[in-house]
Amino acid sequence: MSARESSESLFRTTTDESAAGFTRWPGLLSLTLGTLLGPIAALLNQELMYSVNMWACGHRMPAVVHIVPVLCLSLAVGAGLMALRDWRAVGRGVEDEEATIATRTRFVALLGMSISFFSSLVILAMWAAAFVFDPCMRA
Repeated sequence: MSARESSESLFRTTTDESAAGFTRWPGLLSLTLGTLLGPIAALLNQELMYSVNMWACGHRMPAVVHIVPVLCLSLAVGAGLMALRDWRAVGRGVEDEEATIATRTRFVALLGMSISFFSSLVILAMWAAAFVFDPCMRA
């Protein structure tokens, strides 16, 4: 066994050990939530903005409309941070040619970060409408 082979096997065992947590349900749940919570928060924001808008108009409390986007934005940002934590746990790489658990985990974590980022942008765009339009505005 040459020095190169022994150093590669050492590197693979440390990567495999760090990715071993993503073979069972806590790691898989973390990856799933990091990927799906951002879009769910954006959809939840849209639905709740309509509901809260009607309630705020009826109760003459237009400032309540801004609570929903704050909560949904924090949920989407939290999902992105969860995906970032998972990506850092397996080594922060982006280019892999092997079909390993670490490669899959990196891909799904990067996917979760990007989806959460774009979901946060969608939530911010919907929140901008709450600043422009009055809840009781009639057409």
